[in-house]
Amino acid sequence: MLNLDARTLLIVESFVLFLVGGLMLLAALQGRRDRTLLWMSGALLIGGTGFVISIARGVPGWRDPVIMVSNMLLITGHACVWAGLRVYVGRAARGRVLLAGAAVWFMLCLWPWFMASDAARLLVFSLLSIGYLVAAGRELWPERREDAGSVFPLLIVLAAHGLFYLYRVVAAVRVPGMSWLLWPDFTVTILEGILFSISLSFGVLILVRAREERRYRHAALHDALTRLPNRRALFEQGAEALARARREGRDMTLLMCDLDWFKRINDERGHDAGDRVLALFADVLRARVRAGDLCARIGGEEFVVLAPNLGPLSALDLADRIRRGLAERASRTTGRLSVSIGIACASVDGHDLDRLLACADRALYEAKASGRDCVRQSAGRVPAPAARPRAAGAASSSVEA
Repeated sequence: MLNLDARTLLIVESFVLFLVGGLMLLAALQGRRDRTLLWMSGALLIGGTGFVISIARGVPGWRDPVIMVSNMLLITGHACVWAGLRVYVGRAARGRVLLAGAAVWFMLCLWPWFMASDAARLLVFSLLSIGYLVAAGRELWPERREDAGSVFPLLIVLAAHGLFYLYRVVAAVRVPGMSWLLWPDFTVTILEGILFSISLSFGVLILVRAREERRYRHAALHDALTRLPNRRALFEQGAEALARARREGRDMTLLMCDLDWFKRINDERGHDAGDRVLALFADVLRARVRAGDLCARIGGEEFVVLAPNLGPLSALDLADRIRRGLAERASRTTGRLSVSIGIACASVDGHDLDRLLACADRALYEAKASGRDCVRQSAGRVPAPAARPRAAGAASSSVEA
């Protein structure tokens, strides 16, 4: 391929990196200052600065300093890509690792033979860049299980860029003495760099956007105080679980739990104390139910447990463990607390979520009427699926329990 003027190509790549990096920086500064986008914008802006400095390579007497500084910046740009993805997965970027590649390059540039060998410099630069790309991919790889659709495009971009540098390593070994302006096509190198910077930007934006959507969905489906799923989540996930249980002929049990005398706690000890009681009971549920059970706070002091493959006898045992677990935890912290629980089983009351809630609600009323701090089981006596209305939960409830 015919090589275009090197200075023009470097100017074009610098312009593209500054443009994309600047747009990435603006995106990072909107709303919450996203650290992943900040690191990626830094990678692009540092890389663009490195290419700007490379333009001065042909100035007499400037060759060696330009080679040293420009490539240190380009290597640091790749290191920032690694740091950005490390921050994305919730880990801290290590300063020593971040600067290690540039430090190695600086030390080698003090060696006259290294500065005289284009092939050696190309080999070392490519290997250092590949190292950071592999490290970046390793940070992101475990995330594929959670969101493969947004992770794999960026992994492909990193892999393609790494393979291109690997090709450069092979070219440097097979064609010793090749000038940096002529090695199997300098134009291709510049075009690949432009494509990488644009693809990297889009890949990171897709990744960050997918993460924000997961956060918003999690917030929409979870109670902020107890961190349990909320009423909406119960109806979305519970209806699917019941339909699956019906198809497979499996039982499903619903436990409706209501903290006793909760209004008295709010009135006598304040709403902060009520919030602590709600959080404590949520911890009890998480500790006592099985891994596949769905726990939800559906309003005020009311909680629901939807347990697959659990029959009437096992449901009674689970309810008793929850009741005793709350008493044990409360005795060590807030004092005496109790919970009333109503149980409905799909094998008795049907595989309809509204009906199960109504049956469990009726059983809960029976538990309250029996003196509270006890468990009652439905016998399928509720004819209609409509339950008494319950307000969606805020932090504390003022309804007498």
